[in-house]
Amino acid sequence: MLSMALTEQRRIELGSTEDVAFLDLQQEYQRLFRNNKELVDGIHYAKLIQQGILPQDRHLKRLFDDYFVIYKPQNIIGGDLYWVGQKGNLKIFAVADCTGHGVSGALLSVLALSFLNYVILGKEFTEVHEVLEELDKKWIETFHQGVEFGFDNDWMEIGLCSFNTETRELQFAGAFNKVTCITGTEVVNMYGSRYPIGGWQLEKMRTFQNHSMALPPDTMVYLSSDGFKDQFGFTQRKRFGSKRLTELILSGASLSVSEQKKRMESAFENWKGKETQTDDVCMLGIKL
Repeated sequence: MLSMALTEQRRIELGSTEDVAFLDLQQEYQRLFRNNKELVDGIHYAKLIQQGILPQDRHLKRLFDDYFVIYKPQNIIGGDLYWVGQKGNLKIFAVADCTGHGVSGALLSVLALSFLNYVILGKEFTEVHEVLEELDKKWIETFHQGVEFGFDNDWMEIGLCSFNTETRELQFAGAFNKVTCITGTEVVNMYGSRYPIGGWQLEKMRTFQNHSMALPPDTMVYLSSDGFKDQFGFTQRKRFGSKRLTELILSGASLSVSEQKKRMESAFENWKGKETQTDDVCMLGIKL
């Protein structure tokens, strides 16, 4: 009340419509500045939480001798994620992309990470496509209530691999994703099913195809979300594209993983230039 009285007194003292309008505008600016600062501070804190939930360097080092991770959210936090784990003689790893960016995408990524932990570590499976089918059921179950409101379009694209350390067999299953394996100059792409986890349900009890291959020693394996290939170039005014990304991966596959990471990040930044980042970016490269 005292503040309002002082403000009214100030209005009278000013006696000018223009001055009063300026005072009101200044107060509104201060209010918006405070609200925006609180929002941005909260998102930066959420970034720390999200980074804490994602696999840490020590988890990756425990499973793999040589690897790199590129993780670039579009808006501080995002919907891309990566996951690693071990079950018996299987080393399991995944890269996924959830609907949306920012806060909504980040919330879905946390849900996806919890589902991966629950299904992979808590249930038995012999092939990785079984994991995706269970994830699909969990995802649909979680967002089923959206149907009542005419909205059921939260989904996840994912590439999931398991590597048998005894037989050197790599299994892959994907939902709108692929895995790229490079041995010397040979490139093998294994493609996932052309529908996501969740989303618009065109099929009931969807199944995901399982792929497998025996890996020669020192094979580089790459999983990526679509953020890298979909990035628009500032100069070129077109997307980076799958073909250019495959050529970039192949041309540097013989380098150390640390050099590969630097090369990939440099290529992305040079292509993007002054252009706004188009999407979240996540890439996992592992030498097996």
